[in-house]
Amino acid sequence: MGSLFSALTAAGQSLQAFEQAINVTQNNVTNANSPGYAEQVPQLISQPFQDGTGLAGGVQEQTQDTRDSYADTAVQQQLSLQGMYQQLQTTLAPLQNVFDVSSSSPIPSALSQLFQSFSTWATQPDNTDYQSAVIDAAQQTATAFQQAASQLGAIQDNTTNDIQSTVTQINQDAGTIASLNAQIAQDPTPDAGLSAQLENTLENLSGLANIQTIAGIGGQVTVLLGGQTPLVIGSQVNAIQSGNNTASNSGNPGAAPTISIFDSSGDDITSQITSGSLAGLLSVRDTLLPTLIGGGQQVGGLNTLAQGLADTINNTLAAGSTTDASPYQPGAPLFTYNSSAPSGIASSLAVSSTITGDQLAAASPGPPFSANGTALALAGLDSSSPGPVDGQGFTQYFGSLTATVGNAVNNANTSATAQSQLVAQAQSLQQQVSGVSLDEEAVRLVQLQSSYQAASKVVTVIDQMMQSLMDEIPT
Repeated sequence: MGSLFSALTAAGQSLQAFEQAINVTQNNVTNANSPGYAEQVPQLISQPFQDGTGLAGGVQEQTQDTRDSYADTAVQQQLSLQGMYQQLQTTLAPLQNVFDVSSSSPIPSALSQLFQSFSTWATQPDNTDYQSAVIDAAQQTATAFQQAASQLGAIQDNTTNDIQSTVTQINQDAGTIASLNAQIAQDPTPDAGLSAQLENTLENLSGLANIQTIAGIGGQVTVLLGGQTPLVIGSQVNAIQSGNNTASNSGNPGAAPTISIFDSSGDDITSQITSGSLAGLLSVRDTLLPTLIGGGQQVGGLNTLAQGLADTINNTLAAGSTTDASPYQPGAPLFTYNSSAPSGIASSLAVSSTITGDQLAAASPGPPFSANGTALALAGLDSSSPGPVDGQGFTQYFGSLTATVGNAVNNANTSATAQSQLVAQAQSLQQQVSGVSLDEEAVRLVQLQSSYQAASKVVTVIDQMMQSLMDEIPT
């Protein structure tokens, strides 16, 4: 009877082990498409049988987690780069509407009409209609610069807001990770669901900024931002924040300050953010936009162009004459601007409110005197060599700004496309290592069900034998 009881115990333990293994397999099937889920493999371990010493034998189930830290890290790194390039695509797209060299684009079109008006005026310097046309063309040009400056200012503000919202999202993800760490610490038993939530959150966080994870006890993780700054330690979050770097404006107080990222102690960690959408936003906000609209130590290309255009035309008019004989009267300035305007010179570019057609200096005192010499000089400014703005003509200089934006957009598009392929490769490897194969789970489920039925049959046979033995006992 003792041996039968031992065999019954072993069969019962086997039934329990097979049932646990079946539950693990069913859970794999249920979560096959759950983000971050890693396959759990039931391991059936045979137990020693020594009836004399009380070892009942049978099998015991032990679940093995297939999660691979190297595969997960590779996915996180590739997602971080993808986040940066995709953010660059999104943030740079509006800039192409501002910097467009097509003839219908506001600034190139306005410049073309302005210099055409100078050329037409040169044919009849005293023609009041032609003089009015020059002033009207100048007004259109000033308006085009104001609109461009306004658009760039809006893009700059939107990018700043996006940086702040991204920092908020990083802190929220860090809070989620800390909460999951706390749950894992309360119950060290491996939990596939918590592990999946943790990995999914880490991948989301990787898309926002470059991180490094350090595995801890029971599956907890420590998260380092930029591989250096502790963002999550156990259940503690060291929140980051964004803010203006006023020190960057030394020598250019009217320009918008650059944005910095600070850790929980207030230390500047901006240089540690090298990928993720936050890095893309910082790159546009504090590197590209200042070259266009100004910021930090830079005046900005659009402001340089606006000032160069105004100064060159005003100086040319001042060197000319509104009269055909001595004493010669210099022309009045056509453009005005505020060099200390908070939003930049381009935003303040305007036509002088007091100028009239007869104050435009068409003549050149010489020697020799020319009745339309100044008007002709104005008409040829955009094609002069070397040009008046950093050795380039006005349209050519605007084209160089457009090329800067175009190159940045093309690089972002090319990199984003290539990075998508790298992400797919990393995820494919991760799937091969720890993904759920429904075919494999189906085969395992059939095997486990057969084993369960066999163990059940053993229990039934032992029960029948014990019943028969009981029946043989004399009453």
